[in-house]
Amino acid sequence: MEGRFGWKRRIGVVPAALALLLCIVGALWAEVPSAYEEGWRFGIAYRNEVAGNLAVMHDASVARGTDRTAVLAAAREREALFREVLPAKVEWMRGVADGAGVPYEDVLLYNAADRLMTGFVGECTTFVASGKALAGGKGTLIAKNRDLGPNTLSEVAMEEGGTFAATDAYKAAYIDIPQAETAYRFVGSRSAGRWGYGMGINEHQVTVADNDAPTRDELAFDKGLHDNDYVRLVLERAKTAREGVEVLTKLTEKYGQAWNSIIFEIGDPNELWIVEIAGKRWVAKQYRDTFTARSNQFQITDDYDLAAEDLLSFAQSKGWIGKDVTGKINFRAVYGTTELYPEDNEKLEERPAAETLYNTEMRYRRAMELLQGISGRISPAAMLPLVRDHYDTYPLPSGKVLELKQMPYYSTPLAQDERQEWMTVFPEEDTVEVSVFPRAICHHAFEGITAATAILSARPVPNELGLMLHAYMQPCNSLFIPFYTGASSLDGRYSTPEAGSRFFQISKMAFGSYELYHAPLRIVFDPYEASLFKDMEAMEKEYRRLKKDGADEEAQALLDEFLYARWDSALAAADEGLTRMLEAAAASSAWSR
Repeated sequence: MEGRFGWKRRIGVVPAALALLLCIVGALWAEVPSAYEEGWRFGIAYRNEVAGNLAVMHDASVARGTDRTAVLAAAREREALFREVLPAKVEWMRGVADGAGVPYEDVLLYNAADRLMTGFVGECTTFVASGKALAGGKGTLIAKNRDLGPNTLSEVAMEEGGTFAATDAYKAAYIDIPQAETAYRFVGSRSAGRWGYGMGINEHQVTVADNDAPTRDELAFDKGLHDNDYVRLVLERAKTAREGVEVLTKLTEKYGQAWNSIIFEIGDPNELWIVEIAGKRWVAKQYRDTFTARSNQFQITDDYDLAAEDLLSFAQSKGWIGKDVTGKINFRAVYGTTELYPEDNEKLEERPAAETLYNTEMRYRRAMELLQGISGRISPAAMLPLVRDHYDTYPLPSGKVLELKQMPYYSTPLAQDERQEWMTVFPEEDTVEVSVFPRAICHHAFEGITAATAILSARPVPNELGLMLHAYMQPCNSLFIPFYTGASSLDGRYSTPEAGSRFFQISKMAFGSYELYHAPLRIVFDPYEASLFKDMEAMEKEYRRLKKDGADEEAQALLDEFLYARWDSALAAADEGLTRMLEAAAASSAWSR
């Protein structure tokens, strides 16, 4: 979770303790303290978490070989910007440092330049489908597994939108840009405390998600827009998927992508688009009555419908294609490369071209295989096994096949055997050989995890029934919770880390022990999901009837009552799941004569 101005509170405590702690902090803040006092109290309340996060950042930067002096200089530049546009943030950071008893420079680095210190962890897998590929034959669906660092907490929040003056600014992660006259209401999933979002759906049923990809194009770094800002900007500014394409491409041409290229999936009840943005160059393709997937590489070749005006000329200026080339080019062959997160724009001409990367290509193939198996029957319910996939078998380069049987790799005997934590013979080497890691769609690893999953459904129904089904952490050991765009409000437990912390605990306990904990969890979660889909169908039918009859207030009450009941029961199920995990752990170590 992040505090008021961005501090990431990455905590995994028991729900009762977290709720008590939030109550204490809430009581402290009730006096409306100054920014420094607020930060100081935060530092005291979260002293251990602050120290732990800084230690993780330090260790990651050492392993990466980061030049701390250079990064600190960049952080000081951003601090100067904060003093101009948001001076309270600087005071808040100083308060956190004093309250937690840590150096202010470390807090500044964490809040202003953490990605420069640690690099990036976690990539995503996204499924999309439209029209006749869907079970209902109409609409669009986007399902994304959002993969991030292992200590990421997620939140679901509802942004109310509104109208703005011409002088108002949208304060993005790194820069300010002019605010739009109107911002639409939306619900979305974000990393705890973030301003931007990873995926969501707005009041017009415009859906959007995104994936990172490597690029040869020039990047804007901290002078450009973060991908989470782009997602939020599309949700706030687009009434249709096609408008979303315009929002993305105009903004990227003007401001550029921050740290890497981004693939955006955008849908509405009628159209589905994918925009692959290399930097300031881009292509877009509309998908009709079909399905496709994205991992972390460009997939559009020369079959795009729209493109940046300088797509060819820029590539020619860098020597990637000949001066005599005209017409369409193979976008991924020309703009794709191997390095996912370059540190600068030096020597673009020398960056190697690459259409596929092993890790991401294998996930793309698996996603397409799974979609093919349900083509024409794709629905939110049908997507559950796909986003929970860990592979049945995984072919290695040698021809050997790993028998994973839908178990996360680090929970299999394969991983446990090769790690060799118990050794009887004195080794002659410092290292041991390990297998290629079979990076699954549902991701469980030391350096990254699936932190959240969203299934976004845009359909020919009242816009208030625009639907996001959301799971915290890996979906295999989680459950899907409904969020409709027409809800009057959103339960505060979900827009703070309170809900996510329960599933964070489940994820941490289950890592490496999937076989022990998965079945006890599904005993609780499967009945919830089975009734959810049946009850959603009945509720939506009644909602449409009431709206047709002009009973708007009754329809709203029905929707709100349904959601709050499901939100309550989801957290109750999570608590029961944790209890069953503890029981399973105790039973696994029990013995008697």
